[in-house]
Amino acid sequence: MELFNSENRPVITLLFVFVILYTIYGAIYRLFLSPLSKFPGPKIAALTSWYELYYDLILGGKYTFKLIELHKQYGPIIRITPFELHISDPEFYDEVYASSASNRKRNKYPLFYGSFGMDYSMFATIDHDLHKYRRAALNPFFSQQNVRKLQPVIQERVSTMLERIRDFKESEAVLNVSWLYAAFTSDVVMQYAFARSDHRLERPDFDCANRDGCFFGSTAANFMKHAPWLNNIFQSLPDQVTRLAHPLLAAFLAQRRHIVKQITDIKTGANTSNQHLSHATIFHEILDSKLPEAEKSVRRLSDEAEVLVLAGTLTTAWTLDLCTFYLLRTPSALRRLKAELRAAIPDRNVPTPLVTLEQLPYLNAVIKESLRLTYGVAGRLARIPDEPLFFTDRRTGKEWVVPRGTPVGMSVAQLHHDESIFPDSHQWIPERWLNSNGELNQGLDKYLLSFTRGSRQCLGMHLGWSELYLVISSLWMRFGSVDGETEKGVLYEGVRAEGDEGVMGLYDTGMGDVVLDGDSFLPLVKKGSHGIRVQVFD
Repeated sequence: MELFNSENRPVITLLFVFVILYTIYGAIYRLFLSPLSKFPGPKIAALTSWYELYYDLILGGKYTFKLIELHKQYGPIIRITPFELHISDPEFYDEVYASSASNRKRNKYPLFYGSFGMDYSMFATIDHDLHKYRRAALNPFFSQQNVRKLQPVIQERVSTMLERIRDFKESEAVLNVSWLYAAFTSDVVMQYAFARSDHRLERPDFDCANRDGCFFGSTAANFMKHAPWLNNIFQSLPDQVTRLAHPLLAAFLAQRRHIVKQITDIKTGANTSNQHLSHATIFHEILDSKLPEAEKSVRRLSDEAEVLVLAGTLTTAWTLDLCTFYLLRTPSALRRLKAELRAAIPDRNVPTPLVTLEQLPYLNAVIKESLRLTYGVAGRLARIPDEPLFFTDRRTGKEWVVPRGTPVGMSVAQLHHDESIFPDSHQWIPERWLNSNGELNQGLDKYLLSFTRGSRQCLGMHLGWSELYLVISSLWMRFGSVDGETEKGVLYEGVRAEGDEGVMGLYDTGMGDVVLDGDSFLPLVKKGSHGIRVQVFD
């Protein structure tokens, strides 16, 4: 080959030597000269991101667990990649995730947020000021006041969900409530976003392929952040190829194309479903707004819509999954919840205003404890501060100065298991959120981080809370539980109140279906889990 002939050998040798020297210099810089070299942590993590890749990909989302171990070994602030720090002190959370009111800018970490393939969404917007501008356009739709106005839409879907549960009671078939809840949340967010629901609740299998595809797309971040260029390749493949390569990838990309069509239909006037609705719809209003045309392009709004649909479908549904599991296995909690609901709701067939449900202490406690153990996002969401951060190790008194521009993250899956704040943190105990008088203990709220905090806090928080209030109150006003036995052989009794129209019991479902087993942006449970399955009886 001409490339390797004698004339080219000096050039090749020089190039080879240059690569070796550059690699050696890079290693020396990262280990000894980098501004982060003084921070504790394993040297291999400081040297290469392949250390993280090993736990992310080879071990399957275990880096969050490894970080917990490393904090025990090295202290509350550690270097976890050549470029990134991680902090475990919950009292420092509001420094890393500063609020807008603090006037401290927090950019996002491009290496991570660029891995989702939704670069034009508010979620993946790196720059603090651009994010603030884009968020301002969406904020009004997700204010508590406007979400309360959406109650009839949510209530209609709750009523349909209850009818489907009754169908399963009549047929005596096994009901996968993970599919049921995801269909419910998907229908709600699609209706609010586009004035069109896909009516997944009415489908025989709740269109579970859509749920699984959404989950696959959302949890691909751990892989894609190590090879973000794969996003463009996957999106360019023909449908037949993606279906053969990976059915869940095909389902995810089909959902993406469906969302692009929704935006296109609204922009071209083909979708006028909003005209006779009693509530505003997000993308009709945005496209009719005075925003610059660049902010209303199909690509930009499709990315925005995709994030809203994915987040609005998966996170709230997962909280309902876990809540259902623990209520069915914890008779004392279900009994107390049902008693509170019956005292507050005189007629279960008349919709209860959200304002009323928001005041119920034990209902709030059940929701908060379920949110705590579902985490929202399990792993770290690194922020890049615009100023140096000053962190003090509260145990030793040593002060660390984090250089401005350094990505810093904290993991909710670690913070929600801080035993000094949440004793027996791996147990589902709603009572921890109440004081001795049975009222809500507001002091713990600052440590509940499922929606994160700061200028990038989850936009759909109030919508998620409203769905949780309405589903949990409506469901457990009507249904009780059956006697059962845990996988450890512990017996628990059923709960049934006068007037209940049926009872539920877990079917081939155990702790492995709800306990965190890995982090791939969203929480992962044990491999092979079929979700939360129940049987419904008279």
